Amino acid sequence: MNYDSLRIAKGAVVCAEADLRGDVTVGASTIIHPKVRIFAYAGPIVIGEGCLIEEQTVIINRGDMSDEDLTKFMKETETRPPQTRGGRNAPLRSLQVQTNYVCGKQQGETLHIGSYNVFEVGTHVESMKIGSNNVFESKCKLGQQVTVGDGCVVSVFCVLDKEDHLDNMTVVYGPGNQRRKQQDKPMPQTQQLEFLAKVLPNFHNLKKSNVSPSPEPIGKK
Repeated sequence: MNYDSLRIAKGAVVCAEADLRGDVTVGASTIIHPKVRIFAYAGPIVIGEGCLIEEQTVIINRGDMSDEDLTKFMKETETRPPQTRGGRNAPLRSLQVQTNYVCGKQQGETLHIGSYNVFEVGTHVESMKIGSNNVFESKCKLGQQVTVGDGCVVSVFCVLDKEDHLDNMTVVYGPGNQRRKQQDKPMPQTQQLEFLAKVLPNFHNLKKSNVSPSPEPIGKK
């Protein structure tokens, strides 16, 4: 098993300045901006089609990593740019904080993200299961024990850090994480995705696609 594999489907746009490490799969038409950090630390990460992941978003499969080790890990990866090897994404084995998965002894649970999700600037995601057609607004945070259905919105600065499940069409908003149901799913950002797919290559180097448009997920389904 190659624990430092990066699979990018044809049609996805992944800026070279994005930091993707470990076993990561990116679906077709997904856009990943510069300064995004995606770390398959304790198991693979699979991202569906047509997602928009904006600057300073963090997506991490943390496994049993403690909060203290997570803080150390995030500081280290923030100050240490990724080192690529032969077109592959950077390995995680060189980091001081390690797990059995990182050392190649076992493969952890897969973090699944569905299709047509929007992660706005500064979103922090540890959730292991996210459906499709969701919007995560700027600076919101999803803890590891949170799961998300389809058509949900988590508003700006909302923090969900305890065990929780967002049913389909749930909107979380306000300082008290109030909730309500919406009638329609957020519209896919098709026009914005198409625009960014044309514009970003003019200003940024890209990581090359290396698989067919519908990659089979790596690891457990």
